[in-house]
Amino acid sequence: MQPRDKYNPDIDNEAAQVAAALSLLIVPVTDLVIRLQAAASKTEPDYVVTDDDRQAFDPLFGDHLEPRHGGWR
Repeated sequence: MQPRDKYNPDIDNEAAQVAAALSLLIVPVTDLVIRLQAAASKTEPDYVVTDDDRQAFDPLFGDHLEPRHGGWR
């Protein structure tokens, strides 16, 4: 398996040590995306993100309410 970071091949071990020292869990990216989508979907339609000119941004996940292609797992 190739290291995630070619400049710091021990980054996963270092991240695990930091997380343990802070009593944090390392959550898989797929779970984080699922949580992000769930949180973002709770904001619509009552909350719309706008820029300085009050132009609404497109939804973070587009018009897709459910994961496509069998999900993120």
